[in-house]
Amino acid sequence: MTEKELAVCDECGSLFFKGSSQMMGLCPECAHILYGYPNCDHHFQDGRCVNCYWDGSKSVYIKKQNQQEETDMPTTEWLNKYEAIKNKLTCKDDLEAHFTEKVIGNMAVDVLDIGTVHFPTGQIFACDPLVELEDTLPFLQTIPAGTYPVKICVVPSEQYGDRYACVKVEVSQEKPVRYELGMVGNENLDAALGDDDYFGFGVDAGMGCIADIQTQAAFKTYWAKRLEEDPDIDPYNDLFCDLLEENAQAHPKYQGDCGDWLNWTVPDTDCNLPIFSSGWGDGYYPVYFGYDAKGEVCAVYVRFIDIEASYKEQE
Repeated sequence: MTEKELAVCDECGSLFFKGSSQMMGLCPECAHILYGYPNCDHHFQDGRCVNCYWDGSKSVYIKKQNQQEETDMPTTEWLNKYEAIKNKLTCKDDLEAHFTEKVIGNMAVDVLDIGTVHFPTGQIFACDPLVELEDTLPFLQTIPAGTYPVKICVVPSEQYGDRYACVKVEVSQEKPVRYELGMVGNENLDAALGDDDYFGFGVDAGMGCIADIQTQAAFKTYWAKRLEEDPDIDPYNDLFCDLLEENAQAHPKYQGDCGDWLNWTVPDTDCNLPIFSSGWGDGYYPVYFGYDAKGEVCAVYVRFIDIEASYKEQE
């Protein structure tokens, strides 16, 4: 069998099979993205496409294009799919009960007020702040720009420890009548969804946060300066660890010695970032926007624990 001749892509630098692309100096991937030529039907083995030999490399320019496409989400096709399943994704439980009732299921609950948070644009995101703070996309749903109280529903327990079940951004005093799942516009809507399925954000370091995209931008600027001074630092060990411990000493209620919540303001800004422990720890958690009878957002909820179901399982 004759060995295929290789060429180097002028754009991404990957080797590719000559003849697999309609442009001599570009692999089929780059020729497709930059000039609209037909792409290769990629099938990867051992890090390379068996059809064109592309290794998955992307130039800085194409990476920026991909990022722009992300900010241009969602597509019309995605929106049509979402409208078809939107009602299936609503939360059937009354999330506001976490902040009005004294007992849920067979567990006593309490509310912890962690202060106000400024949302200067009303475009908000939720993520694990120790892992994805700089990269998380905002929700399609928005809230009115403003400063709002943030509260945590706590399940106090000597047996299981004090657990944060739900976090609420209180946009108004109105009562929610509908809970809409927060979406960012790139979720895979083709898979079959069960009655209890949801989309959410992943937690890998035991913490969650909810904040404005302006806070995200302010943190990026602040952290870039810190990295210029010391490229070996990381957000937990060189920032949030000490701040969480200091806050636990100042506000010990429902916190361990290492700290379980923090309402931190990015230095030299009015952008603050509420951070909180995520229920039982690492996992995948939904965010719901509560709408009142007038159809206006009255609150946003980060749900970590289904108290009634979860504590039954613990028994």
